[in-house]
Amino acid sequence: MSIFVKTFGGTRVIKDGDFVNARDWPSQKAFALFRYLVFRRNEEVSVEEIYNLFWEGMDDTFAKSNLNTTLHIIRKTTGITSEELFVKGDLCCFFPGDKITIDADIFEECHRNLMKTTSDTEREKLLKKMFEIYTGPFLIEDIFVEWIQEIREIYESWYSDVLKELFKLYLAKKDYDAALEMVNAYFQREPYDEDMYYKAIEVLLKKGDITRAKRVYDRLSSHLMEIGIKPRLKFDDFLSKRSSEFMLNGNEAIVVDEKLFEKFLFLESRRREKSFVLVEVKLTDKSINTEDVSQKVAFHLRKGDVITFSGETIRILFHCPEQRRPTMEKRVVNTLEKIGLKKGQYEIS
Repeated sequence: MSIFVKTFGGTRVIKDGDFVNARDWPSQKAFALFRYLVFRRNEEVSVEEIYNLFWEGMDDTFAKSNLNTTLHIIRKTTGITSEELFVKGDLCCFFPGDKITIDADIFEECHRNLMKTTSDTEREKLLKKMFEIYTGPFLIEDIFVEWIQEIREIYESWYSDVLKELFKLYLAKKDYDAALEMVNAYFQREPYDEDMYYKAIEVLLKKGDITRAKRVYDRLSSHLMEIGIKPRLKFDDFLSKRSSEFMLNGNEAIVVDEKLFEKFLFLESRRREKSFVLVEVKLTDKSINTEDVSQKVAFHLRKGDVITFSGETIRILFHCPEQRRPTMEKRVVNTLEKIGLKKGQYEIS
């Protein structure tokens, strides 16, 4: 018997072509425990942990009996054997055999291979496979429970990256319809990514669809208004230039007040994988105006970086992995020297 467990966008089991949907389970407790054990697959889970989650406050004797009965229901409903799903002493285990396939395992394997491959063809194949697999949040039935949040956010982050990469891939192939499909799905997950909106607008203008381009711009404006800022560019800027290279590849960083800067930091900190570097510059020469320095530094940094200032301190938010901190600090030093500051006039942390 072949068993396929679908975990994205609604949990379902497909055994030898027959679907087992949520409503087909004779016990919702069994369905809930099944989802938890799928999440904890290939682990040895303490039965005490399961008792506390599913039979909290119940005497261990009765909880043990309920666990055994519920595992029997899971096996009978899914076709999973007692060699794959069992209790061993004080441990409950679900070790999927060769005949059991779980879509989350395929998703993870594709991501691992994606990180290693140097082949463009293989990369495209893996991206498309991940796009096909991810049809919604992981174990969506448990949308509010704490134990699922971390892995769900990781999967969502990977999927956002897939959409972004496929958008670039289709754009390079001039398959604008496919590119727009990817970017629209991306916007549902990352509504504040200004650069991606600008790229989508460019695609629509290349297709001659000014009306849709304007709608995308208005959508961007609405989302940015939620966090108290306006788009860097006006829609007329797109229409007045034959090429929007300057918009897509950037001109300079932006300088914002502290309150807005903290909002940017908050949004970045919510990401599961840290993708920013915060550099602080303290001006030790009090005769130097921090606002003037901030504006001059912004001119030399890239679009997407964010700067704020207060007192003698300037803070710069770079959108890049933490391991690039030494490079970013060196860039700040070089920039400060370009605008005329000497090493004794500032400190970097």
